[in-house]
Amino acid sequence: MRIDCCRKCGTLQEIKQKCSICFQAIKFECTTCLNESDEQIHSTCRLDVDNYLPLSHVA
Repeated sequence: MRIDCCRKCGTLQEIKQKCSICFQAIKFECTTCLNESDEQIHSTCRLDVDNYLPLSHVA
């Protein structure tokens, strides 16, 4: 997975959060200005989570 530079200051961002299923990076944070990236969605992993939720959690 690629890691982009911060859009505010240009510093290389660090991984802040990983997907709980595939463990790929889904959220990044700049260590200089603390700007956070938007969470990247893994559609395949999201479908797996939705399919395994107990029926009590389904609206």
